Amino acid sequence: MIGRAFAALAVSLAAAISPAASSTVAQADAEAIFKAGDFSAAALVYQRQLENDSSDTEAELNLGAIRLYENDLTAAAPLLRAVAAADPRNARAAALLKELARRVDETARRSVVAGGQSAVPFVTSSPLPVVRVVANGVPANFLVDTGGTVELEPDFAVRTGVKMEEGSGTGVFAGGKTAALRSGMLPALTLGAATAYDVPVHVFPTHAGSLFKGVQIDGIVGTTYFERFLVTIDYPRQRLVLRARSKAASAAFQSAAAQTGATVVPCYLAGDHFVMAHAEVNDAPSGLFLFDSGLAGGGLMPSDDLVKAAGIKLDQSRAGTGIGGGGTVTSVPFTTDRIAVGSAVERNVPGLYTPEGTPLSRFPFTVWGLISNDFLKHYAYTVDFDAMKIVLTPAI
Repeated sequence: MIGRAFAALAVSLAAAISPAASSTVAQADAEAIFKAGDFSAAALVYQRQLENDSSDTEAELNLGAIRLYENDLTAAAPLLRAVAAADPRNARAAALLKELARRVDETARRSVVAGGQSAVPFVTSSPLPVVRVVANGVPANFLVDTGGTVELEPDFAVRTGVKMEEGSGTGVFAGGKTAALRSGMLPALTLGAATAYDVPVHVFPTHAGSLFKGVQIDGIVGTTYFERFLVTIDYPRQRLVLRARSKAASAAFQSAAAQTGATVVPCYLAGDHFVMAHAEVNDAPSGLFLFDSGLAGGGLMPSDDLVKAAGIKLDQSRAGTGIGGGGTVTSVPFTTDRIAVGSAVERNVPGLYTPEGTPLSRFPFTVWGLISNDFLKHYAYTVDFDAMKIVLTPAI
């Protein structure tokens, strides 16, 4: 609703004032809409700007980013390449083109699901789901975390024969903490009857094993693996379901979801593993949230702005510390009255606030926080990367 109002305002103003002033107003409105995370409304304004001025590189760059977030690689490519050609030093265009190339490469890599579908039972779901995998012939337990890529503990990477590259970058984790990463390529990663070949991995001490007693954790399986398939984290039935990914499979799945009354909302993919969708917390305005299933002990991790906007009452008397990918993190618990993702609503959801920071400030748009395990556990949670929709099916 907010986005439509912004778009209508931009169009009415553009009709009422001079062409030069109209361009300035539309650009300011588009930037505000984009930063608010209303990508559909922003795209309409950027398209209008480019119709009036095809050399507007800022509109071209942001529209290209939106098309990439929508996973529309065909539409994103010419926009981003045009910006890079006009401004070879544009770092943001270069980063978006790098991500576009990664996605194109991923579509060319082989993935198979024997029988079309694989149901993999959870080894445990407390405090987070863990599944049994086979990594390059070596059996292991991996934490399921949609906020991650495919990540290996250093000793396990050695056992699987992954050749690691030093200096592969820095990851940003809970509390805004960072850690150096090494990268490599895993020849095959199998979950039940589903196998992805040539899987890019990161190697670093994840500290995920500290969450579990009596369960060895050798790595994390996340969004960069799941995007190869049509995957459902079925919390009520304690299983991970992987299906062969295709346009036809997506259409059939979406049709079935509509018939069951599941909640279906648009989503976006920023970077290689950040799945975003709109949600509401308490009485705060709707905004973008990162759907990151890997928060143990909480269903919400808010930004500073959301704490204020939603009137979240932090329980400082119960503040403690935990371990994330970047090390020790201070967390303050709270309980939020209401979280709504479309028609999926949960009340009295526990959350954790990290006063040292979050990884959410890295984005060129506002992210209110992350929605995680203690909200998602009530549903069979699917991200359909063909339809670019999140589907939440409640337990029957």
